[in-house]
This record gives sequence, C-alpha cells and structure tokens, in this order.
Amino acid sequence: MTTKAINWTIIVILLFGLGTWGCDDDDKVWVADSDPELSLTAEEIHSDQGRTIQIKGNIKDELGIKSIHLNIDEWFLDREILISSSDSLVKDYPLDYAFLVPEDAEEKGHIIKVTVYNMGNRSVSQNVTIYMDGDFDGPTMTINSPVNGLTQAPDEEIPVDLSVDLSDARQLGYFIVEEASLEFRDSISYMGSGLTAANYSNTVMLPATVAEYHFNFMVADSAGNTVSSSRVVKASYDFDKLYLADVATDAQLVSDLFGVPMLISKTAPYNFEGKYYAEAPGTEIRFIPQTSSFHPHCYGLDPDDPDKLINDPERAEPIVLEEIGYYRVKLDLQNRTYSVESYVPADDYFMPKKEFPDDEDYISSTYYGDLGMVGKGFPEYPDQNWATWASIPFDRDPENNYRFYKTLDMEGTVEMIFQPEHPWGWWPEPFWRFDRSVDPERTVPNGGDNLNMDVPERTTYQVVFDSHLNRAKAIRVE
Repeated sequence: MTTKAINWTIIVILLFGLGTWGCDDDDKVWVADSDPELSLTAEEIHSDQGRTIQIKGNIKDELGIKSIHLNIDEWFLDREILISSSDSLVKDYPLDYAFLVPEDAEEKGHIIKVTVYNMGNRSVSQNVTIYMDGDFDGPTMTINSPVNGLTQAPDEEIPVDLSVDLSDARQLGYFIVEEASLEFRDSISYMGSGLTAANYSNTVMLPATVAEYHFNFMVADSAGNTVSSSRVVKASYDFDKLYLADVATDAQLVSDLFGVPMLISKTAPYNFEGKYYAEAPGTEIRFIPQTSSFHPHCYGLDPDDPDKLINDPERAEPIVLEEIGYYRVKLDLQNRTYSVESYVPADDYFMPKKEFPDDEDYISSTYYGDLGMVGKGFPEYPDQNWATWASIPFDRDPENNYRFYKTLDMEGTVEMIFQPEHPWGWWPEPFWRFDRSVDPERTVPNGGDNLNMDVPERTTYQVVFDSHLNRAKAIRVE
C-alpha cells in the first residue's frame, strides 16, 4: 500500500471516530417515562402594585430537570431558566423566583404559567394566580378599658370592664383576650363577616385577694397581620406609683410626648411626696395612680371637708397653689390627709463656662456653652444630628434659673438628651439623660439613657426642663 493510500485511510478512520463521538454527546436520546413533578408552595398570591412577589415550590424528575419557563404576557414576563445539561443533571430543584408586580397592574386576578421540562422534553404546567388585594397594613386596637395600672381595693370581688375598639382597612380576622392566672380566655372570629370595625365588651370578676393580673389583647386581620397590647390590673390596698396631674382632661394626659402626668415619690405604704413648680398663680393639681385617665381613681380635696382627701374622679377638687414657686406636697392615702408647703431650692443651677484659658492646651472640661438639646428628629434644625457644636439652645426662664424651655417641631425617630454646646464637638459635663428611652419619668444627671421615641407626623412640642426637680416634659402645642 502506498503512503498516500495509508494517509487517506487514517483520515477516514479519524472522521468516522469524530462522527461517532459527536453522536454520543449531542444526539443522545433521552427516554422519559413520566412527567416532571411540580409542587408549588402557593397557587394563589395576594399582592399589590409595585410589590415583589415570590413564586416558590419544588421540582423533581428522575431523568433530570431541563428547564423552567415562567410566562405572563400582560406583564411582559417570559423567562426560561435552564437547569440541566448532558454534563450536569439536576433531579431535585427548589424553585424561588422573585418578580416585581408592575405599578399599573389591573385590579383583577393575573395568571403566571409555570412550566417544567425534563431532559426527555416531557413537561408539566401549573398556574399561579396573583390577586391585587394584598393586605400589608396591620389592624388597629384601642383599649378603652381597663386603663393600664388600674388598682382596686379587694374588699370583695372586683368587676373589671373590658372595652376594646378594633378596626382594619380591609377586614378583621379574629380577636383574643386572655389572663393566664384567672384561666380566662375569650376569642371572636370575624372571618368571612366583611367587618372592618368592631367593639369587644366584657366584664371579668377578680377574686377578693391581693394580686396582680396581666390581660393580653391581640387582634388579627383577615391576612394574618396582628397587633398586641397588654394591661396590668392590680387588686391592692396600696398603689405602687402616684402621679401629679396639672391638667384637667384625659385628652391632655395623653397628648404630650412624655412627662405628663408627673411621677412623685413613694415614701412609705400609702404615703407619697411630690416636689412641683407652679408656673402661674392659682395652679391646680390633682393626683392619679394611672397615667392616661382621671378614672377610676383621682385624689383631690373633699368638697365636704377640704382638710381631707377624697378618691372620686367626679367630686375631687384640685389643690390650688396660689403663687408662682416650688412646693412640697405630702399625701397619706390611707388616712386621706395631706400637707402643702412652699420652699426655695438650695442646690446649684446650671451656668455656662465660656472663658477660654490663656494656653491652647486645654481639655474639654475647661469650656462648655449654653445648655441645649442634642439628638435627631428636629426638621427645623437640619445640622443637629448628635452634634454638640450645633446644640439647640434652651431659653432660660427669667424668673427661675433652674428651668429651661424650647418650642420646636419633631418628626420621625426623635432622640434627645440635654447637653451644653461645645464648639469642638466635645461632650462636657454636666448633661442630663433619662431614666428610660420611651415615656421617661425623670431625667438623670450625667447618666441615664437617650430618649428614643417615634413621632409619626410633624408635631410642635414645647420641651420644659427643670434641673432642680430632674423633670422634663414635651407638651404638644396646638
């Protein structure tokens, strides 16, 4: 055989071999005896325009999952997801596909078709219906009764009235109230009723024994969004706390951001003492053990015997402080006696320290400016974001060096401490924080926590701070 004939033989063999290998890889025949298995987590999704939905499920096929196809023409979705190839077979695949619902999606049901192919090109399809009726806002719950901290003398069984207003923008789902130690539980289902508002009323009897009860309330809407709250009710002959109220109505007790009513000190069982500054002649004060209402307990002067106290929201008359100044009020709730005396504080009051030393090597304690507010949530003061160099200055009361005022707007997350200004951004003492971040009851010199409360809408408040009393309040200005 000639060399030329041998070369042609080799070429033919090589070409034949290449052809055979190509058939093995590209032209393999996949024989599928069954369709793929497609199990969707939900065949209905309740959403809204502009929200992201997720199509979830699980896919299985013994031969191998080739691809997934998702389609909805009206939303311009035509997506193919390749899963397996000849070299890499996937037989079990978790589907999790996120898609943004168009802002202009019509208020109707929209069908996304999900189709799965296996390596043998057998397929199975399922539909996911997207409804534009998603409920993403929680319900609201207003507990009218009992007020938190309600305390009643357990001379006999105590009736506690429960009154709760419920509402939801779409539909209420269910309501639950329970108190574990009483083995009390009540629930109401509103599913299918179409109700968007309801009132729950009931009366629970407490035994004639000293105890503390914790009532837990929860409301859900038809989409499963929930809101919870709790109230403490005490059967006792003695109050844990007592507050001085210098306002006249329940609405004024709850319209402030913090500080109203004012907590006073408990000195012994049934005995309390409060220090207070009367800003105007003829200031009227009463005393309550609950913070949001003058009911059910309100202590004031007995109209039939003004030398005694009476616990009666309707008849109790206020104690009148005739002159501007500081007063010390003592109360004995068991004997229904009280005393009032004026006094002049002897402690030092805040004064700025603005003189710089001659040398430049000074430390932060050698200078501090006017006392002000430092924090965030003050739209009129955009530079004030925890910057002591931009401290919002207080106005000092011209008649009282211990008292400071500032009227300003608040919005969003409001954080606050009382801190002197410093041009270099240092944090000199003295400063005042709070006994707790939310609903504080007193200020803490050179310690405590930063105030951190939410003001949903831009609101004007007057902040009043008394460094002698270590009290602060933020009163809404209409």
